[in-house]
Amino acid sequence: MLTKTTLNLPNSLVNRARSYAAEHHTTLTALVIEQLESIIKFNNQDLADEPLLMFSRGLLTKEQTINAMGIRDYAELLVMMGDMDIPLPSLPPDEIDRQVNDFVNIWSHS
Repeated sequence: MLTKTTLNLPNSLVNRARSYAAEHHTTLTALVIEQLESIIKFNNQDLADEPLLMFSRGLLTKEQTINAMGIRDYAELLVMMGDMDIPLPSLPPDEIDRQVNDFVNIWSHS
């Protein structure tokens, strides 16, 4: 489970961090988590209690995450991730390439 907290940060730092997050298709929350974990050096055992983070990192399937969280379905999982500002897992590069190629083929034949 994630905890909401308030941080007092310089406006210029927050603005630059938001821009960086947008450019890298992530969130400010994800950046903070990533940096704190790198400083504290979390291991997989530490993440065992954090199914949403594990799902975001591709360490759990959506079915495993739904079961671990005790929630109803994928829609509820998506809402929880949105509420916590946690990014969805990225597809592997080869899957993204395959989907792009499929789209190009469909588009060129329409």
